[in-house]
Amino acid sequence: MLVAIILAALWMAGAPAEIPDLRLSAPVVARPGSTIGLRAWQVDRDRDGYTVILAPDVTVELRNEADMVVMRTKLSASRAQGAEGRLAILPELDGEHSLTARAIIDRREVTVSRALHVRDGIDSRLPAGRAVNAFQVYELEPLRVFDRTRAPVTLDPRVEEGACVPDLRCTLVVWVGEWQGRLRLRSRAGARFERDTARVSAGFARLPLVVVGQEGRVSVEAVGDDGGVLASREVRLPIVPGGLVARASVEDGQLRLAWESLAGRIPVLVDVFDGHRWVDARSLGPGDASVEAPPPGVFRLQVRADLFSDNTAGVTYVAVGSEKSEAVRAAADAVLAKAAKEGLDPLAMAVLEGSFSGDAGDALRAMFAIPAFDVVAVGPGVSARIGVDEGLAREQDLRRWQAAGLILLLGFVVSMVLLRVELVAQARARQLLRDLSDDVSPPPRRPAFGRGLWAFVLLVFVLMAVLALSKRWF
Repeated sequence: MLVAIILAALWMAGAPAEIPDLRLSAPVVARPGSTIGLRAWQVDRDRDGYTVILAPDVTVELRNEADMVVMRTKLSASRAQGAEGRLAILPELDGEHSLTARAIIDRREVTVSRALHVRDGIDSRLPAGRAVNAFQVYELEPLRVFDRTRAPVTLDPRVEEGACVPDLRCTLVVWVGEWQGRLRLRSRAGARFERDTARVSAGFARLPLVVVGQEGRVSVEAVGDDGGVLASREVRLPIVPGGLVARASVEDGQLRLAWESLAGRIPVLVDVFDGHRWVDARSLGPGDASVEAPPPGVFRLQVRADLFSDNTAGVTYVAVGSEKSEAVRAAADAVLAKAAKEGLDPLAMAVLEGSFSGDAGDALRAMFAIPAFDVVAVGPGVSARIGVDEGLAREQDLRRWQAAGLILLLGFVVSMVLLRVELVAQARARQLLRDLSDDVSPPPRRPAFGRGLWAFVLLVFVLMAVLALSKRWF
C-alpha cells in the first residue's frame, strides 16, 4: 500500500503544469540607434480543443547584463493575430542584452525571455528561399529583333508584385526606354489577360494578367502602327503558389499597401525590414488603406496572412524620400547593391547614369519588380513554457530517484522483517525437533538463501523501484 501511494503521488506530480503558452518573436541582433520589430501572442485551446491565438496585454523590457531595465515598450493588439510593436535601441547601448515579455494571464504573471546581441556592425539573419520548382522561377529570354530601324533598344518585362500567385491578378511592367508605340502580350503557357495590348507612356507599359495553374509564360511583342511585330521577348513569370500579392507606395508621408489573397480581403501582418534587419511590426485590416511611412530609406515589406505563413508571404519594396527623384535614386542604389551578386540592373544603371527620363513612379515599381523568392523567416517564437517544462523535468527526475530510494528502503525493511521471522521460525523448528528426538546430535542446517519469502519480496520492491525510474510512466 505504501508503494502504491508513492507511485500514485509520483504519477500525479509529473502531470504537465497549467502554464500559459506566451510566445515572443524578435530579432536576435540589433544595431545601436535602430529599432527592432516585436510580436507576442498566446497559444491556447478553445472548448472544443482547437488551437486559438490570443492577444494578451504584453510589455517588453530590454535588460542589460546586470539585469537592469534599459528600455520598455507596450505592444498593441494586432488587427490580424497577437500583439505587435517595435522597440528603439539607444545609440549608446552595446553588448549582450535580453528581451523579456511580461503578461498577466489568468491572474498570474507569465514571462518569456530571449537574448539580444547589440553591435554596431552586426547584421541580421539572411533570407531563406521559398520552395518553388524550376518552371516557377523568373526567366528572361534574349530579345528577338525583326525590324532594327523601328524596334525598341530595350524590352525589359518584370512583375510589379515580385511574383505572381495563381488565380490572383498581377501586373507586368515593361520598360522600353525612349521608344514609343504599343506592346502586345501572347500567352505561351497558363496566362490569361485582362487586355493584351497597352500603349507605352513615359517609357513604360503596364499589362495586368492572371496565371492559371502552376506555370506562366508570355511573349511580349513591340508592335508597329501597321500591326507588324518589331521585336519580341519571352519571359517565364515568377510564381509563388498559395501566397498573396502585395503592392506598396508612399504618398504624402503615408505608406499605402494593397494586397490580395485567395481568401479575399483579410487582415494581414506587415513586417518591415531595413536590409535584413527587422525594424517594425505592423498590421492592416481590410478597411485600412495606409499607415505612417517609415523614415527615409529603402524598406522591404513582408505581408503575411498569419503568424506561421512565412513561406507564402507577399514581398514588396518601398523607397521613402523627401522627393520622388531622391526616392528613385535610393531605390537604384539599393537594387544595384543587391545586383552585385545577381547581375546589373539596366534600369537602375540608367537612373544613376542620368539617362533615364521616364516616369518616376513607374521606375520605382519596375526596379522593385524583381522575383521575391526570398523571405526572412520570423519563426514560431520563444515560448514561456520552455523554461518551465525544463524545470519541471529536472524536478520530476529528482522525485523519481527519491521515490525509487524510498521504495528500496521499504523493501529492505520489509525483507529484513520477513527474514527475521523466517530465521526465528527455523530456530523454533529445530528446537522442537531436538525436544522430540532421542538423538542428541543437532539436525543438519540447510541454507535458507533463495528459499525464503523475503528474497521474493525484495525482488518485487526492486522491480517497483525500477518502475519508478521510468520516464515513460512517471
